[in-house]
Amino acid sequence: MNKIEVQFQKLVDWAQLPEYETSGAAGCDIALALREEIVLYPNEVQSISTGLAMRIPDGYEAQIRSRAGMARKGVIVANAPGTIDADHRGEVKVLLVNIGTKPVKIVPGQKVAQMVFSPIVQAQFQEA
Repeated sequence: MNKIEVQFQKLVDWAQLPEYETSGAAGCDIALALREEIVLYPNEVQSISTGLAMRIPDGYEAQIRSRAGMARKGVIVANAPGTIDADHRGEVKVLLVNIGTKPVKIVPGQKVAQMVFSPIVQAQFQEA
């Protein structure tokens, strides 16, 4: 398995670094930087802070994807997969939407999405 070095900066003390749940996991779990629980109501979309900024190596991207455990509750990443480019230096946020019929509580430290790193290829466009 290939590995890349991704540097993270905590923007708030309570931010949690991503972590892989198993040695064979493709995606690392990410949590939101919450100080207190929030409620995501049906059809509500929120852009929520992870409290992290990162530096992805050139030639790679990060994709933010829904996490199965949250999807079972009706909460998914609204723009999945959301792409974070290697030149992005701002805070990483997760755009969540509740597609269920009931409000869903999200508590501090809860893993809400996953992040997958992938090599990128850029196309050269030619008019034919």
